[in-house]
Amino acid sequence: MTGTVLKLEGINKSFGGIHALKNVNFELAEGEIHALLGENGAGKSTLIKILTGVHKLDSGSVNIHGKSVEIEDPVDARRKGIGAIYQELSLIDSLTVAENIFLGHEPVSGVGGMINRKQLVSRATEYLNNFGISIDPGIYVSELGLGQKKIIEIIKALSINADILLLDEPTTGMSKKEIETLFEIMDDLKKKKVNMIYISHHLDEVFRICDRATVLRDGENSGVFEVKDVDLKTLVRAMLGRTLKEEFPEREGSPVEETILEVKDFRAEGMVAPVSFELRKGEILGITGIIGSGKSELALGLFGVVPRKSGEVIVKGKKASIFSPDDAKKRGISFVPEDRKVQGLFLKLPVEHNLTIANIELAMKRGILSGKKRLKLSVETARRLRVTPLDVKMAAQNLSGGNQQKVVIGKWLCGETDILILDEPTRGIDIGAKTEIYSLINSLADKGAGILIMSSEFKEMSGICDRILVMRKGSIISEQSGKEATTEKLLTLALGG
Repeated sequence: MTGTVLKLEGINKSFGGIHALKNVNFELAEGEIHALLGENGAGKSTLIKILTGVHKLDSGSVNIHGKSVEIEDPVDARRKGIGAIYQELSLIDSLTVAENIFLGHEPVSGVGGMINRKQLVSRATEYLNNFGISIDPGIYVSELGLGQKKIIEIIKALSINADILLLDEPTTGMSKKEIETLFEIMDDLKKKKVNMIYISHHLDEVFRICDRATVLRDGENSGVFEVKDVDLKTLVRAMLGRTLKEEFPEREGSPVEETILEVKDFRAEGMVAPVSFELRKGEILGITGIIGSGKSELALGLFGVVPRKSGEVIVKGKKASIFSPDDAKKRGISFVPEDRKVQGLFLKLPVEHNLTIANIELAMKRGILSGKKRLKLSVETARRLRVTPLDVKMAAQNLSGGNQQKVVIGKWLCGETDILILDEPTRGIDIGAKTEIYSLINSLADKGAGILIMSSEFKEMSGICDRILVMRKGSIISEQSGKEATTEKLLTLALGG
């Protein structure tokens, strides 16, 4: 590392009465991958949005290659060589790979400025070949897997000649093999003088790929570390302001013998094979496997989001005909989907509305919605879940990822639930918020709810579940005790070892 590519000094940003960033400093050196770490709500997203021109800073300075700059908007950020890869993809499925890469700055020819299709494909091929990516530039993005789409996002950012690349949770939803391919590309980008800011809640990734780490806590700097010289405990302490004694809290209760859910030869749309299993009252049952194993399709089928093709579902001893989420809800089944922003929240509506939408009847008075009852119900639930900030009038989109996930879970907790299905419940949230959600799951199980967790995080499975079912290629291929299953064992089973 030699010179400084990017320097932020004394950055302040407030939203109403909330001080999101307080005199934050950050420096990106030439030729480095610099991690930006912190709990959800620590200020990472706000800082990135200032860099990409989504928000304007209240005070402070931004220097790029030694020159003081003002970033007016996202277009201006790209003009200044800043590219960003977010968790939510910005690709358009109905366009080809080449069209997506050069969207908005297509090569043109002639007086009329017509898009030069030949040059478009040729330049896209050159970029793909440059990184050893064997993807046909002429195929539609809809035909690509998630890992391939993430790589196309990076190439799209590089096509604007970005030399500062922001990667926000880039490995979300990617397989282990896809992640390693991404890291190889990032190593190659370093050699090509592309400088990167890497945001991730997976600290093992930080130790694998990053040179330095800046930690934010409560909107302020908490430390800058050389990754090769720091350990996990030190980073966690900087993020939380305390040591995390136990990531997976102990349960007070244990499952009973009563079967609350029985699934027999069940196959829903999108599943390649039928599955059978039982869930007991007060049990936390995990279903795990690599991406594409079929666990998410199973969750959607059980909640009636997609049609059932065969088999039966028995809830508390009675055969249940579940054709829609409303049918599932009437039988005491709740569902927290994998994608909280697309499937789980009304982002532009207040937290109050999101928390009460699934049990709106509890806020009714003589058949009419009571604003007073809705407010009381939402505040009680938000306080119980420790949603921060405790402002139920705030739009859900303004909450951090971990707090958004609490709201998604909380909308079912306003009422009573017998069976809670959670699909990737802690994806994309920080270690502190994860522990709070694990405690919440434990408390629900201790009160007698049956919990079904679909997760591809093997450490999570072995840390919180009573039993674990491993899926591979659509079938349940093994049952493991949660206490005895190691991460290595689950991974070996999931991969077919």
